[in-house]
Amino acid sequence: MSGIHFCARRNAGGRRDRAARGTQPIETRDRVNRAGRRAVTVVLLLLGAWEVGRSLFRIDGVVFHDYLRVGQVVLQHGDPYATLSFDTWPPFFIFIAVALTEVARISRVGALLIWQLGSLAALWGACRLLARLAGAKPEPRTSAATLVRLAMTARLLQEHLQSTQINLYLLFLVLLAFYLFRQRRNAMGGLALATAVSARAVPIVFLAYLLYKRAWRAAAWTAGFLAVLNVVLPLLTFGRALTAERWTEWRTVAAAETANPTPMFPNQSLLAALRRLLTREGGARDPIRYAVAEWPPQRVERLFYALAAIGALALAFAFRRHPPGLDDPSLLGELAVGLCILPLLSPLAWKAHFVSLLAGYWLIWRAMQGVKVRRGVWLAWWASFACLTLTAPALISTDGRSVVESLNVITLGALLVLGLTIWAARRLPQQPPTSAAGPTQP
Repeated sequence: MSGIHFCARRNAGGRRDRAARGTQPIETRDRVNRAGRRAVTVVLLLLGAWEVGRSLFRIDGVVFHDYLRVGQVVLQHGDPYATLSFDTWPPFFIFIAVALTEVARISRVGALLIWQLGSLAALWGACRLLARLAGAKPEPRTSAATLVRLAMTARLLQEHLQSTQINLYLLFLVLLAFYLFRQRRNAMGGLALATAVSARAVPIVFLAYLLYKRAWRAAAWTAGFLAVLNVVLPLLTFGRALTAERWTEWRTVAAAETANPTPMFPNQSLLAALRRLLTREGGARDPIRYAVAEWPPQRVERLFYALAAIGALALAFAFRRHPPGLDDPSLLGELAVGLCILPLLSPLAWKAHFVSLLAGYWLIWRAMQGVKVRRGVWLAWWASFACLTLTAPALISTDGRSVVESLNVITLGALLVLGLTIWAARRLPQQPPTSAAGPTQP
């Protein structure tokens, strides 16, 4: 009896020892993964803090300074469109610029610090809203899902903080609008979307999207607030004559920007890329020229509008089986596709404008969870990373950056992300991912 007893105990202990030895590599791997995620989090936080701090010491050389110049001209009863050649913002932006200028009277550095911290808060809010729109809880800041998406767009976010742009605010406002529409808070959602449209015009595509989805109340509230912000408010502030003059001037400036035959290489919009490829004038101010045709600039502009129309019809056909309204899970996919399209549609798109690709990467990573991902998808994923991130001047020099941007490398990266986002948007409603699984490489 005692022999059997001790033998059994010894065998059980051996099994426990073998089980313990089997779990040790898993526990070690988990600890390494957690340490790696914490390290990446620290690097991203330090990078953000560095760019915010650096911008405070070069305030005269960032876009925020241009915002203040617009506000100063308006407060001095001047004409910003006639005085400032860089002012291509819609008339409503005058109110934003004046508000920033009033804060800057107390402290210019303080105003910029508030603006930059607000941009980081908008980024954090956008990540949480993307999860909410997917019907999921927001991931922890140190989760692999969060870090992968931020790492894929880190260079774009860095450019945004370097130039102190407004685009993260606009991304947050668009996502907030559709979150509020989902909550049946159509008035607040309409105000958020109308504010984004009034500040930069291009998000007007989402009003057309609301009509496509037959979200009549959301569209009506958005249109109503557009009228208030862009007609009623200027009329009450400036009067009829000056309001009409500002709108006429802005339309002239916007038309001139769209018709500009010689975009510089930092402009990575689709229209600029077509001009470099198909006209002699398109690359006149770039380090290299490689036009394959000599089209008139007007023909390229017509081609751009034709491609935009064909793309819109193709997307409407691809998503034709999605139900109307904003309650279906397919909303997030369609919204992410629209956000990827925004910088490509704009006639003027610097790298900082492409931060809206974050929504595309968010959706793509979610669609890759727990499934066998084809080799072509992975190739497009890493090719987009190479185009958008590995072309930074810190890696290939300033001259190298100028050359690859003359070759429309950011445009190409954005088109790759757009294609992957469409793939993910069509996949997710039929096969929602699990939160625990990860993508399987080929």
